[in-house]
Amino acid sequence: MGGAIVAASLASAASAKSWKSGGGRAQSKALSRLQNYADQHCADWGLPGMTACMVDREGFAGFVASGLADVDKKIPVGPDHLFHIGSITKMMTSLAAWSLIDEGKLSPDARLAELMPEISVRGGEEITLQQLLNHNSGLPNGAPLFMDGGLWTGSAPGTYWAYSNTGYRIAGKIIERVDGRLFPEVLEARVLRPIGMTHSEGALRKIDRPRHAQGYEPVLFDRPHARPGPVTAAPWVDYDGGAGCVAATVGDMALFLRFLIDLAGGKGGAVFSDETAVRFMTDPAPAPGWDETAKYGNGIARIELDGRAYLHHTGGMVSFSSSLHVDPQAGVAAFASSNIHYAHNYRPRDVSHYACGLLRAAKESAEPPVPKPTKPEVKNPTQFSGAYIAENGDSFEVVATENALAVSRNDRVSKMQPIGGAYFVCDDPVFDEAGLEFEIENDKAVRAWSGGVEYLVDPSKGYISVPQDVKALEGLYDSDDRWGLPSRVYARGDKLCVKNANYIETLTRLDNENWRPGSDAQTAEWIRFDSMINGKPQRMIGSGEVQLRRFS
Repeated sequence: MGGAIVAASLASAASAKSWKSGGGRAQSKALSRLQNYADQHCADWGLPGMTACMVDREGFAGFVASGLADVDKKIPVGPDHLFHIGSITKMMTSLAAWSLIDEGKLSPDARLAELMPEISVRGGEEITLQQLLNHNSGLPNGAPLFMDGGLWTGSAPGTYWAYSNTGYRIAGKIIERVDGRLFPEVLEARVLRPIGMTHSEGALRKIDRPRHAQGYEPVLFDRPHARPGPVTAAPWVDYDGGAGCVAATVGDMALFLRFLIDLAGGKGGAVFSDETAVRFMTDPAPAPGWDETAKYGNGIARIELDGRAYLHHTGGMVSFSSSLHVDPQAGVAAFASSNIHYAHNYRPRDVSHYACGLLRAAKESAEPPVPKPTKPEVKNPTQFSGAYIAENGDSFEVVATENALAVSRNDRVSKMQPIGGAYFVCDDPVFDEAGLEFEIENDKAVRAWSGGVEYLVDPSKGYISVPQDVKALEGLYDSDDRWGLPSRVYARGDKLCVKNANYIETLTRLDNENWRPGSDAQTAEWIRFDSMINGKPQRMIGSGEVQLRRFS
C-alpha cells in the first residue's frame, strides 16, 4: 500500500501550534478560534494535517498548523512544509498571462488557432486566450491535449461556462511559448518571486519531495467512504501544467493573499501595472456551473456568502485539497490546505471562509461568526424512514432519530452517514460497496438504490426494467492514472449511474455508443463504451480518457 494504513483521526494527537505577526488581542483570539476549528476539522473529517493562514490589509498575518505532515514518522505540520495548492494555481497562470499582456507580448483577444496552431479543436476556431482563462471556451474539462481527431467544443466559444483544466493546460503552453521559458520557470519569474514567494515552487518535482508534506488517500477508492476513515500514504505525481502545478508554504500563501487584497483594489504590485490590474479584475464571465450567482474571470471565482462578496478558489490534487477566500471590502483573506486526496470529497472551504469572518469580526470589534458544523448532519431525517423492498425480496428499514439515520437489515443495525445530497455511506456489508442513494418525492423517500439494485417503499408501483444492452455496460472500470478514480457503472432503467468514490453522476444515452454525463446538452463531455468481449465492453472512454474493465 506504499506505507502503513493509518487512522487519520490520529492526526489530532500531533502537537498543534499557531503563530502570528502584528495585530492585537482581538486578532490573537481570532487565531485561537481558527486553531480550534482546524483541529476539529482534522479530527471529524479524518484529515492527516492542515496548514492555514489569515491576513488583513493592515499587516496582520496569523498562521495555523494542525495535525501531521507525516503520519508514519509522526512529524507535525510546520511552517516550512510545501502543500499543493491545486487549482488555485489558475490565478497565478492568469497573472503570468496578463504580465505578458502588460508588456504588449500577448493579447487577451488573441485566438488559440493563431497562438497554438498545433492543437486542433473542432468548433474552436474562435477560442480566445481570455476564454481559456474564464472557462467559457467550450472545451472539455480533462481531455488529453493531443488525441486522434483532435479536441472539440460542446458549445460556441464565449457562450457557455464549464470548468476546463484542459483550457488552462493550453493556456500554460501559450504562456510558455510567448515567454520562451518552461512554464514553471515563467510562473516563478513573473508571479511567485515578484510577490515574494521565495519558498514556493512552480512545479511538483520529485526532487523537491522531502520539502513537501506527505499526501494521503483513502485506503479504498472503489467505494464510498465514511469520515473519519482509514487512509494511506499516496504516491508522488510530478506535474508542471497551468491547471494546478504550484506548491507553496503557508507563509508564502499569506503574501499571495495580501497581493490579492491589493489586486482587488486595482494594484498590480510587482506583477504588472495598476492599469493592467484594473483590466485583470474587470468583466468576469457568468459562471452558473460554479454557483447560480457566481462569476469567473482570470482564475478567480466571484461568489456571495452570507451576503458578502468574496474572491474564491479551491484546489483538489492527488493527496492535497485547498481553499482560498478574499473579502476585498473588509480587506481580509484566508487560505487553508490539507494533505488529503480530492477523493475524500473534502475542500477546506469552511475553514478559509470562517477565518475571513473571524478576522473581519476582530477588526470591527464584533461578535465572532458561528462556524459551520464539522460533522455530517442529516436534514429532515424522517423523510428517509420506512421499509424498502427489492424485487428479489431483500429488504431493509431506515430508522430515523433526531439528526441521524441507521439501517436495520436481517437483525443487524448499521450506521448511515450522509456524503452528499441524499447519498449515504453504510457499513452494512451488502451496501458498503455502493452505498445507498434515495429518491425523494413530496419530501418523502420513495425509492433507494444500492448501485443498480432498486428498493421501493411501495412495490405495487412496479420496479424499473433495465434493457439488456444497458445492463451489459455495468461493471468496474479503472486505469493506472493516479489522477483518475475507479468508476463503478450501474444500470438504472435506460440510464446509467457512474460512481467514483463519494461522487455519483447520471448518464443519459445519446445513441448506440455515446452517453452524456449530467443533463446539460451544452456540455463538451461524453462517455463511450467499446471493445466488446462476451457481450460486455472492455473499455469506458470519458472525453478521451480510457479506463479498462476490471474484476467485473
